This record gives sequence, structure tokens and C-alpha cells, in this order.
Amino acid sequence: MRTTWLSLLTLVLLLFAVPTASMQGDLPPVMPVANPDTFQNAYVTWDWQAFGEQWFSAPPPDPLTIALPDAYMGSLPSGPFDLAQVRFLDDTNLDAAQRDLLAQNGFVVVPGGLDQFEDPYRNDSTWDVFTGHGYWVTTDAMLHALYVAFSNLLNFLETDELYARVQNVALESYQAAWSQYEAAQGSALEAPARVAALYYAVALGLLDPDAYAGTVDPALQADAAGLIDAANSAEGRLDVPFLTGYQEDFSQYKPRGNYTTSDLLQRYFRGMMWLGRITFLARDDESLQASLLALRAMEQSGAVADWAAVSDTLAYFIGPTDNLGPADYLPLAQAIYGDDLPLDTLADMSRLAQFRAEVQALPGPRINNVVRPIGTEEEQLDEATRGFRLFGQRFTFDGYAMQRLIYPYVGEAGAERTLPSGLDVAAALGSDVAYNLLAEQGDTNYANYDTNMSGLRAEVNQISGADWLENFYGGWLMALQPLWNRTEQPYPPLMNSDAWRLRDLQAGLGSWAELKHATVLYVAQPMGGLGGGGEYIADTTNYVEPNPLVFSRIAVLAASVVQGLDARGFAQQDFTSGGPPSGSSMIREAFFRLAILSAQTADMANKHLWGIPLTDDEQIFLKYHFGEALWYVRYASELALAEPPKMAAIVTDVASNPDAGTVLQVGTGYVDYIYVITDSPQGLQLTRGSVYSYYEFVNAIDNRLTDEDWRAMVQAGDVPARPGWISRFFAE
Repeated sequence: MRTTWLSLLTLVLLLFAVPTASMQGDLPPVMPVANPDTFQNAYVTWDWQAFGEQWFSAPPPDPLTIALPDAYMGSLPSGPFDLAQVRFLDDTNLDAAQRDLLAQNGFVVVPGGLDQFEDPYRNDSTWDVFTGHGYWVTTDAMLHALYVAFSNLLNFLETDELYARVQNVALESYQAAWSQYEAAQGSALEAPARVAALYYAVALGLLDPDAYAGTVDPALQADAAGLIDAANSAEGRLDVPFLTGYQEDFSQYKPRGNYTTSDLLQRYFRGMMWLGRITFLARDDESLQASLLALRAMEQSGAVADWAAVSDTLAYFIGPTDNLGPADYLPLAQAIYGDDLPLDTLADMSRLAQFRAEVQALPGPRINNVVRPIGTEEEQLDEATRGFRLFGQRFTFDGYAMQRLIYPYVGEAGAERTLPSGLDVAAALGSDVAYNLLAEQGDTNYANYDTNMSGLRAEVNQISGADWLENFYGGWLMALQPLWNRTEQPYPPLMNSDAWRLRDLQAGLGSWAELKHATVLYVAQPMGGLGGGGEYIADTTNYVEPNPLVFSRIAVLAASVVQGLDARGFAQQDFTSGGPPSGSSMIREAFFRLAILSAQTADMANKHLWGIPLTDDEQIFLKYHFGEALWYVRYASELALAEPPKMAAIVTDVASNPDAGTVLQVGTGYVDYIYVITDSPQGLQLTRGSVYSYYEFVNAIDNRLTDEDWRAMVQAGDVPARPGWISRFFAE
């Protein structure tokens, strides 16, 4: 995908140079990404028929064949409503303000105080399906299931597969680097060779303290100790002594997200953060030589296979690295210095100059997450960030968009926009609602904001469905797009109202917060600043939120993970052995069930748009089985966990401003209820479902919150205020 992004980046840089009007209406219109009719990439070949043969009954239709009508043909009613005509209103305990919103909009979101998304879809004393109450199946619930499966898959692979490979890379490369240093003593390469050994020593000390203590030379431990302590303390912006003029933001090393749940994951988090962030800048001779020696040590140690396996896995799930690394440096170095990178040739300064020229001709990082000197301007960013990282953090479009919408790209000296907003991501992907909110907040008044937003939207228009689906992360963003940007004609009037579009905005932001939470270790973070059957009750009528493209894209993502895991042998299970299922096989089962469930809901949602009644079997499924199916995805995903989280609430940081000592945090809290007025054979009725709550706030950089911190705050009711714009559909 790197070539694709490079060509698009060229286009967008040209677009940035074109002045545009500041009014939202003058922004280029963004058409929805077309649902692709084929799905093929480097990892899987799409074959839904073969995939569906694993299901115990006839599988739902291929989610890639979803076709929307030219105009809405369903019967979902539009308001305003006389609530006296709506069944089940008195069973909700809605207060006057909530009833006013319901009457005006046809729906309302109210505090649920719920721990899990499946809770509103399971029969209880307040919403008894046996007496006719119906459900409203939300995109929120299915997007959360996607998050649960994905985050637990990542942590399972990290625990059972990736940690051991990364630890081996650090250990074997250190040993080779130390031998290399001993061979270089007394030569011009002595100092950079020691830097390479120290680099791996710190990584090993973070990943495996016992191996570090028994392997690393005591003299080197004396130099590594301060850096290891800084990473373990996870505070402060400190110099890295072995890299000239280089500072690191050690607050990034605080384990968070799902990485607080075991000692191994905490060590993996710190070690990978070091290997993913520390940059040997190409502008400095000794740092450039040290990067070559670090590369040589790994290549000669035989750990390249482990490095490649980890890198390939991360590319599959998250995307390409945003930094130059072994795959970029090694072929250039071998062409200039020789296949074995002999030490005597590495000491040749004329060859070093040639190598630097080749490195400078390569694409540089697009997301700037190196601590930069105060006052660094846009034209200075490349020199300040270009260099070598062993496991470079990953490029994502949302991170890139946020980077392009903060200083030095947006704002000017004395009036810098130092932190982005989740609204930036939604607006870049086509949400005019998000753009309007940014305009109301004054964000669009910053210099170059509208120019850059127009360029980003033009770039989105050039990204095909196949491009988005080249990795799981991009596919997730693609699944959010129909919440933020869609044409009006195929959808009911309810969903084209301002209130519902704001509700969709929150749904997408809640899911986006979970995506950032799951990938906090790997994604380059932008930096701003100055630098079945059963009895059917006829009067129960259930609905699936009529946004089928969201459900279908979740199905595509989930099915692709199953195929990708099978192709890599990660989730093989011999069920004939009689033993308990493995954790990997259960996670595979979670994704398989999610794919089928999402395809089912996509088909039902599309029927609503076409005005096709759901069958009795589909109504029975929604009434009796959807809640259990949703629960099972979470159960299977969490089976390998010693202590599964008791609530869905999460928090993560998505951008940093080291100069001001702040970070942007986003999170979800308790699960809320949504009540929607729908039609039924008995007249208007109220249906119930579950939706995200969303929080966005600025926090101290050395106090990046963990889930444990945040959940305690949620339970104590000590959380920041929610965004003011939700008042159009939410009432306490």
C-alpha cells in the first residue's frame, strides 16, 4: 500500500497549495466509499460461499453483495410524534426532557449505567419480549463486538507469539552487537558500535530483565540503567545520551490499554515502545553509522526471521510502518557496502555520504512523533524526524489526518493548534456534521485548517474500497464511514435528521476510541505543539438499524481475519482430542461468529431499506437469540483471559503535546440505552437498544490514564463532561 499512499500524498500536497473558501459548504463533496464487489489482497482471497460452509445452517447472503435502493422504500415513521400513540412508553421511566426529545426526533438516548452492550438485548423485568417489547439492534453493539474480538486477538498473539519473537530479536541482536563492538574497538566504529549494543541492551532490559542481567556486559548495564529506569517510570521528556540532540517522551512508556493485565504484556509494551519509537536520525553521522551497525547485528544474528514475522503480522492487522527500517535500509546498505556489510567498509565516510543520500531519497515519515525542538517549522520536520526504527510505528489515515490538522501544518507562531480532535477524523472522512461542530468551536479559524481539510477530503475520494481493506485497521475506518458520510436517498427520514446524524457521529467516535485503544502500542501518534426456532409472539416487532454497509463491512473484516489466521496457522485446533479448546481457536470462533452475525444483520438492515418485511425466523432470532449471539462473541474472545474486564468502558490517548505537557484522551463510559419509535402491526411502538457513550478531554502528559484508572472514575461518577453537541439526542 506504500506506493498507493505515496501517489496520494503527492496529490494532497498539490491540493494543499490551492486556496479554498473557509465556508463549510465550499468544501469538496465527499462521496461514500463504494462497497467493493471483490475482496482480494495480499492476505486473503474472498470466497464467502466456502466460508459459509462452516456454518451449521445456510449462511446469510454474501455481505459484499449488499445493494442499496435508489430511494427509501421502508415504513419507518418520521416525527414529530404524539407519544400517547406509542406503545410501551410508560415502561421506560423517561422524564419530561427525555420524552420531549423522543417526541421531536423519534428517538432518544438516555443513561443506561450498563456494563456490557448485550445487556439491553436480553429479556429482563423492564423490557419483557414475551409481552411484546421489541429490540433495536444498533451499529454500536456490533462495532463493539468487533473491538472485543480484535483487542483480545492482538493480546493473545502478543502473549503467545509476538513477545517471544521480539525478545529473541533483542537478545540475539544484542549478542551480535556486543561481538561487533568488541571487533570494532580501537577503530573509527568503536563509538557507534557501542551505541548499537546499548540500544539492544535497553530493549532487552525492558523485555526480559532476567536475560538482561545474565547477558549484558556490566559496563553497558551502567549506561543502560538510567534509560531503563526512565522507561519504567514513564515520566518526562529526557535526553537519550547516546543519540546526539535526541529527546524521548518517556510518558509514552506507561502501559495502558489492554497492556496492564499481566507482567509479560507490560514488559512487551515497554520493549516494543522503545524499539518502535527510538530513531537513529539520518542527519547525524554517528547515529547513521549506529543504525547500520544495529541493522548488521540483527542481520548477522539470524533474528531477521523473527523480525519479519512480527512486522508482517502488524502490517496485516494495522498497516505499513511509517518509518524507515530494516526493509528500507538493508538493500541500500548491501548495494553500497557489500552483502555482509563488512566493518571496514562501514567505516568509509564517502560511502556513508552516499548511503545518506539514498536514505534522503526515500519517503519520510508522514506522522511526526519524534520530540522536536521548540519552534520547528514545517520545512524542518523531515530532517528532524527522518531516520531508522527497528519496529517503526504504523501509518494510519486517521493519525495522518490529525497530524495535518495541527501545528506546524495548521496555525501559525503564536496561534498554534496544538492538539487535534476526534471530530477532525470524522470530518476528514466526510462528516459535514463534525465539520460544523469544529467551526462552531473555532477550530476552522486557524490558518490553513480549511485548506488542509479540503486536501484530506480530496485524498479520501481517491481511496478505493480495496485500498481501505488492505489491512484490518483501514477496513475498520471504512466500516465507520457510512456513519459519518452517506447519501440521503436510500435511508429513512429518521436517519437523515440532524439529531440522528449527531447520534451516528457519536457511534463512530465511540468505535474509533476503541480502535485507538486496541492499537495504542503500534500506531504512530501525532505530536503538536511548538515543536434458530421457537415460539413466536406475533406482537413483538424488532428492528435492525437500517445502515447495512456498516454491518456488511464488519462481516468482511471478521471473515478476513479468520482466513488470515488460518493461512498463518495461528488458530489450529484438533477438536477430536477431547481436550479443552485453545485460546486461539476460540478467538477464531469469535471472529467466525461475528462474521456470520454481521452478515445476518446487514441483510436484515437492507431489507428495512427495501421495504421487505423480516421473516418470522428473523424476528425470532432478534427476539430470542441476538443478545446471546452478541454475548458469545465476547465470551469466546475473552476465554483465554484470566480476568476478563467486567465493563466495556475504555480510555486511551491519541495525540500528544510535549511542550505544553498535555495529551488528548478519548474514551467510552457506561453503555447507554437508545429508544426508537418504530412501526408494528399494532401501531407505533418503542424499541430498545444499546449505544456508546463518548468522552474527549485534555489530560496531563505524565498522567496518561489506564483502563483501571478510568473505570474507577466512571463508577464513581467522576468523569469529564460529555460533548455538548449530544444534547440534540441525549438527556440525563
